[in-house]
Amino acid sequence: MNIVIINHYAGGTSFGMEFRPFYLAKEWIKLGHKVIIVAGSFAHLRSRQPEINAAVTHETIDGADYLWLRTNRYDGNGLGRIFSMLLFTIRLYLLKNKLEYFKPDLIIASSTYPMDSFPSRWLAKKFGAKFCFEVHDLWPLSPMEFGNYSKWHPFIMIVQWAEDYAYKHADFVVSLLPAAKS
Repeated sequence: MNIVIINHYAGGTSFGMEFRPFYLAKEWIKLGHKVIIVAGSFAHLRSRQPEINAAVTHETIDGADYLWLRTNRYDGNGLGRIFSMLLFTIRLYLLKNKLEYFKPDLIIASSTYPMDSFPSRWLAKKFGAKFCFEVHDLWPLSPMEFGNYSKWHPFIMIVQWAEDYAYKHADFVVSLLPAAKS
């Protein structure tokens, strides 16, 4: 099976957090699957950022293939981070040509925000692949609770729309969160 894991903040042993996509890829590769991890070139969680030379840069790390999408650097949770999310989401549409040779069977939108569900599903449809939505954080509940945002805030409304879209259009949904099903 050919698997694409889309996670803006994915890292690995040489970059730091977020580790789960890297370790999932390693295990799937051991089982004979092919895996590509798609991540942004900048993530606030990483201790080191990848070196990129184009809008999309390929790198193989410990047998796992990465496609780094160029995104902007940012500090904190302000407009710079929101722009980075938007840039990553838009650049996912560039992957159609980059994935032609790979022919994915499964595309996992494994991001900490749901806006990548739009291009992830689009890619899955283009390749006839299954679309999996992996829930990390409860959006938009998390920024509403922790940031005291109204449900009518434009960003919250966009995130809610994206989350609803992902739940409606995913072939399946997975989560490690306790009580996620309810």
